[in-house]
Amino acid sequence: MSYPPVLKRFLREKGVKYEFIKHSGDLTAFEAALDLGIAAERVVRATLLRDHNGMLMVIYPVSRKLKLDELNARLKRKYTILNAKGIYVPLAAVYHVDAIVDDTLLGHEPVYMIFDEQTLCRVPGSDFQVLQGTAVWYNSVFERKEAATATDSLIMKKVQPVIDVVEVANRREYIKDRVLGLTEIPAMPRIAQEVLQLAGNPYANATDLSAIIEQDPGLSAQLLRYARSPFYGYRGEIQSVADAISRVLGFDMVMDMALGISMGKAFKNPADGPLGLNAFWRHATYSAALMQKLGNAVTTLHRPRPGMAYLAGLLHNMGILLLGHLFRKEFNMLSKALKDNPETELIELELQVLGVTHTELGVWLMEAWNLPSELIIAVREHHNPDYRDTHAVYPNLILIANRLLSPLAMGDEISDALPEHILQELGLSNDSVIEIFDMIIENREGLDYMALQMAA
Repeated sequence: MSYPPVLKRFLREKGVKYEFIKHSGDLTAFEAALDLGIAAERVVRATLLRDHNGMLMVIYPVSRKLKLDELNARLKRKYTILNAKGIYVPLAAVYHVDAIVDDTLLGHEPVYMIFDEQTLCRVPGSDFQVLQGTAVWYNSVFERKEAATATDSLIMKKVQPVIDVVEVANRREYIKDRVLGLTEIPAMPRIAQEVLQLAGNPYANATDLSAIIEQDPGLSAQLLRYARSPFYGYRGEIQSVADAISRVLGFDMVMDMALGISMGKAFKNPADGPLGLNAFWRHATYSAALMQKLGNAVTTLHRPRPGMAYLAGLLHNMGILLLGHLFRKEFNMLSKALKDNPETELIELELQVLGVTHTELGVWLMEAWNLPSELIIAVREHHNPDYRDTHAVYPNLILIANRLLSPLAMGDEISDALPEHILQELGLSNDSVIEIFDMIIENREGLDYMALQMAA
């Protein structure tokens, strides 16, 4: 990768003197320093951390390591490392995050920042301090390494950044400005608006809901297909939406299904690819079905409302639809990066390619549409295993559902480990969750059919 053209402008704007130095991409950080005659104490790397409150960059020499437990204790946070092998330019402003810098870097002349697997950027020590802006300088949360380890590697086989970091920063602002401007967000479909209004009416009944849904023949047909699918196992005749409500699905479930289906139809996205409509709706349909069954199995006071659980499962990745609808070029870039790096977390690729994540996009959309807080929290926190605050049951269950689906190559979770603390808090067991998953898979023919209808 060639960073210099854009980064030269960035560094010049900061008044920084710099020089790019190339080295063999087959060397570890220690080896590269040795090969170039540079003290490892002057070669600087960056690691990104995250918890449910946000992200933090830590910047330190390759001769040192982060004491994560001590950092968490000091800050009273629960940070985890975003990707131990990821390469991030040690300039927190580029990623719009706060930073902590190892203060042993003070006084070194010059400093060498790792930019990618083959590039160092040499800057005077005083300029390096300027580049860190408002970062906090620490010492006690870092310690010297005994020797070089595998995590020192500059080689990044899994994640090959596809665009330079300054352009990513600009792209984030471009996306954010367009989305938050609200003028280009698709209007909430009329049917969805009417369903939401009905949800606020304590006297609403099945006849009222049927009347709204039947205004849209396509939506009516889809709900009838749902009710008749093998997944629900109803053997009687279902001739109308009213039948689907009264005999199979129930009022709340049909209301939330109608809301989710009509919202999804507001977006025009490519059908194929890892983020295309076919993959999106297959994952969304399976996730929603799992959410419905898992929610019913919760035995604690945290038990979710079934319809809302289904809707949260169906819509938690709506940010992907918004990206494809408004930003086709960026959507295609992200799809390519995901194809090339199938074992890398989607959020990490989004940060490298776009500078913004699908969870942020989804929250912006949900807030613009004034949707319930349960949905907004589900969208924002569904990748966060440590979220314990308001309406936590929804993102917690989505995380479990997505990890169950991970071995089937659905969704954007890489891990298939089920967090024991979440299971305990919801009164679930590993065995009960697997039993529900097996039941869902036994009915996958019906779910696949439903997914095809959603993507059509």
